[in-house]
Parts: sequence; structure tokens; C-alpha cells
Amino acid sequence: MNYELYYWPSVQGRGEFVRLTLEEGGAQYRDVARESGKGAGIEAMMRVLNGAVDRPPFAPPFLKAGRLLIGQTANILQFLGPRHALAPKALAGRLWTHQLQLTIVDFLVEIHDSHHPVAGSLYYEDQRTEARRRAADFVKNRMPKFLGYFEAVLAQSGSGMRYLLGALDGTSREHGLIRPRRDLDGGAGVGVRRDDPGFPGTRRD
Repeated sequence: MNYELYYWPSVQGRGEFVRLTLEEGGAQYRDVARESGKGAGIEAMMRVLNGAVDRPPFAPPFLKAGRLLIGQTANILQFLGPRHALAPKALAGRLWTHQLQLTIVDFLVEIHDSHHPVAGSLYYEDQRTEARRRAADFVKNRMPKFLGYFEAVLAQSGSGMRYLLGALDGTSREHGLIRPRRDLDGGAGVGVRRDDPGFPGTRRD
């Protein structure tokens, strides 16, 4: 199946979860907003987003798969995982995988909000004072809770602290944890140093 991925072309954001999963699964897909020409670019994405479609998505990313139009990152990954051998076959395993992805998305939202605490529409420079207060609380209280949880999952997965889902390598949720760690390692306005020795199990350099 040839997929069509719709997401903003100039940022990684939530769309990167989907791109990584499509690449890992060897799927054929178009990254529509990153293309140029007829039926491509941001204009094509906005036509779908603002058009009269059944079950319209709220915002990018969304994925066209045949006659299906699927929105929300975790929902897209839940669809792709079993179809490309990137998620467990058993229902319990698929639900556990989806649960982990939803927790990762919660984590990413809190990372983002640490440097956009007033409004997502404002630049970081416009809310620097508030961001410093929010980031300090995030680093002290919220970040250790999330990373501690993922470290505990890694420890009990039976994979030698390598994969959240045990022996199942390359799953869409393994890729999902890469993005929050990159945001933290890159600073992301939260004051985290790359050489911080804490929570080594979640690092996948």
C-alpha cells in the first residue's frame, strides 16, 4: 500500500514518529507537504484539512491509507504497527504498545510546555520568565517521573535495558522514545545537559 503522510515540512514534531515508523517498516509513502508540484506542498495538506471529508482530522499529522484518513500520532502508529510487523500480534501486547506510546506523547507535551508555558502561539522569547519557572519544576518533578517509569519498563522487559517491548526490536514505540530524549538532550529550554548521567537506559545514541 502507498501511504500519504501530511505534516508540516519544516519541523519534526509529532510527524517524526510517523516518518520513523514508515521508514522502519519499509513502507512506500509520500511526504506530501515536503513535495512540490501539483497535489503537493502545504496547500495540498490544507485542502484536505479544510475540505469536506468524512471523519476529518483535527490537525496534522494525518495519514491517508487507501480510503482511510487517520489522524492523531498514536492512532496512526496503532494502525501501522501490526501491518508492518512493528507491534506484537497478541491483543494484550498491542494494547501495551499503544499505552506506552500515549505515555510518550504525554511526556513530549510536557517537554514542549516547559518552554511554551503561556501559549503555544508565542515565541519562547516572549515567555522566557514563565518558561524558566516551568522548566525548573519540570526538571525537578516531572522529568524524573517519566524517565524513571521508562527505565523501570526497560528493566523488566527482558531485553537488557535495550527495548521497551522486550525482544521485539524496531517497533514504532521504540522509535517513539527517541524523540523525547532528543528534545531533552538538545536542551529544549528545560536545562538538561547532554552529559547528565541520569537515566542511562533511555539513551539510544
